[in-house]
Amino acid sequence: KEIEGRAINTYGEQPQVDMAIEEMSELTKALLKYRIGFATLDEIREEAGDVQIMLEQLRILYGGTSDIEEYKLNRLWARMEAET
Repeated sequence: KEIEGRAINTYGEQPQVDMAIEEMSELTKALLKYRIGFATLDEIREEAGDVQIMLEQLRILYGGTSDIEEYKLNRLWARMEAET
């Protein structure tokens, strides 16, 4: 978290939010390319790593998400249980 916080302080909030948007777009593109055979798993992993770093910066800026994640995972679990 130290590096992510320093990046926010160095580059500013809005540029890092813009970078998060860009990195998520690159992951989306890599996933679509992978689906049609034009990207590798390593490319997806690299883009996912970039997104993970930017997500941590978003958590620093806007607050944690563990409570929301827990709620949504429980909801997903309930849906899957209902399907079996």
